[in-house]
Amino acid sequence: MPFPFVILFEAACLVFSILFLANKKVGWWRAFIAFLLLTVCVETAAYAIVVLSHRTKSNHWLHNLFLPVETVFTGWILYKISITYFNSKPWTLTGLAVFFFLYFYESIRSGFTEYSILANSMASVWIIIMCCLYYYYLLKQDEYITITKHAAFWIVAGCFFFYFGTTACNLFYIYLESINIKQKIPIRFFIFAALNFIFYASWSYAFLCKYRQTI
Repeated sequence: MPFPFVILFEAACLVFSILFLANKKVGWWRAFIAFLLLTVCVETAAYAIVVLSHRTKSNHWLHNLFLPVETVFTGWILYKISITYFNSKPWTLTGLAVFFFLYFYESIRSGFTEYSILANSMASVWIIIMCCLYYYYLLKQDEYITITKHAAFWIVAGCFFFYFGTTACNLFYIYLESINIKQKIPIRFFIFAALNFIFYASWSYAFLCKYRQTI
């Protein structure tokens, strides 16, 4: 089983969050520390389950339990970031309502033992829409913004590239899996590793930008 480099990316991002977001002046941004710490623990536990069981046990149930936490947190930060530009509350509440409906439907049907693929896909599309709305209303603003110093921009950028990329991979899952089976090239693994690197690198840079704003 290939080593999940995502754990290293998450751990590095966690370190950046502790270094740059420990100051109380950053406000709600400090929630990133707790979320990233939980994320690292979940990913490490999921990897350990597979390795220690010699790939005889599935970790889908653990990822499925973490999925609502990930979705709610991502939706919450996008709401906090975008609320200053447009009324994002209806979009946030509607997206979460549809997500939880699909999540409980799939989870109850499988006994919470399988990953809620449909709910995850719906959440990804919803997050992409939220990101696009943020950029649309950001461009409509009259005020000048230096993108390289704008922390919120990089948080949204990370979310957009990650969820857009993973959604595209899910759409072409059969094609990518056939390449893995026939040619022994885990393209999907490499793509997800790259997407996770972009995602956590964007967030880490956003934390640095936020830190610079507070000093």
